[in-house]
Amino acid sequence: MKKLKLFLPGLLVAATGVGAGDLISGALAGHYLGLLLWIPIIGALLKYILTEGIARYQFATGRPLVHGWIEDLGNWVKVPFLVYLLLWSYMVGGALINASGSSLNTLFPITHGKYIYGICLSLLAIAIVLPGNFAFFEKIMTLLVGVMFFTVISTSFLFIDKPGELFLGFLSVKNLSLIDPWFLAVLGGVGGTLTILGYGYWLQENGRKGIQGLRESKIDLAMSYSLTALFCVSMMILGHQLPEVSKTGSIFINQVAQLFTLKIGPWGALLFKIGFFCGVFSSLLGVWQSVPYLFSDLFHLHYKLEVKDIKKTTAYRGYLLFIAILPMTSLLIKFQAIQLLYAVIGAFFIPLCALSLIILNNGQNIPLEFKNNWATNLLLAITLIFFVINGARLVF
Repeated sequence: MKKLKLFLPGLLVAATGVGAGDLISGALAGHYLGLLLWIPIIGALLKYILTEGIARYQFATGRPLVHGWIEDLGNWVKVPFLVYLLLWSYMVGGALINASGSSLNTLFPITHGKYIYGICLSLLAIAIVLPGNFAFFEKIMTLLVGVMFFTVISTSFLFIDKPGELFLGFLSVKNLSLIDPWFLAVLGGVGGTLTILGYGYWLQENGRKGIQGLRESKIDLAMSYSLTALFCVSMMILGHQLPEVSKTGSIFINQVAQLFTLKIGPWGALLFKIGFFCGVFSSLLGVWQSVPYLFSDLFHLHYKLEVKDIKKTTAYRGYLLFIAILPMTSLLIKFQAIQLLYAVIGAFFIPLCALSLIILNNGQNIPLEFKNNWATNLLLAITLIFFVINGARLVF
């Protein structure tokens, strides 16, 4: 457990980001775009650079990035970020409740199972997060992510009949449009979007600090995003095999499970359903635990209040109830529509984060050993330009 602790913050990032952004978007992108397997790899690399930059700012200043946005960039950030946070929370919360309910309903089908299970799982996540026991939360997430990665990654490559086709998938750009929403959803959504800010708070929970903390974060984030990329590649392989995809969550999951039945038998389908559920529920649980940190920080910064344990504050617990309960209304929205909207909305966070890291991590108050190097600045600039241009083209 002592050795595993080095990787726990990264495992939390993987578990939280993979559940919704990679499981479903990856499979649907594989169906609509084909085996363009380099997309999740590039997306994971971009997320590594962003998350490592978030950690570097925190190790340099002792403050989470949200503090830097408000205290270093100015109070004008508060309102736009709060509006974005509320919109993101509703859409992501809805996607996760929807997907969690659908996935559990494929294991234990009941009438109106998506709605009943989705609501019950959201309430279960409240019960796990609300007491503020971070060690217990880590253990549950470690178990879920272990099952998720083992069941899906270890079996998905059985669907590759021609190894050459897999190799070409890492090089091909056939029929790709840079403004295709599924391309942007995978590139921007792989490994999470707003949830990468939670990494800074998990570092605080684990007591990681200074230059040694940065070295450890480089290791655990490299592991995290390697697994994330591999997982999304696996889902694209599965999605590419689907002759059609359903707009209903339970049917979509059963369509993929049927592939496992045909290839490796009923036990393979059961393994996939279990892994799928663990993936989506781990993402829901991670979002419910991490996103209230952001609202609570905004609240206490605005009123200039000192906080000892942010998880025990009224602002944190209130936002937990908001993100877990209000998005239940989105259960009436079509599964595929909310999944795509969630991924695309999340992708608009990326340029904001990239721009802020270019400004803040090159500031005069940042010690030299924590500043961006030229390669990091270049990649952040490319990320910023790409998502601004293509995000605007997609919208307008």
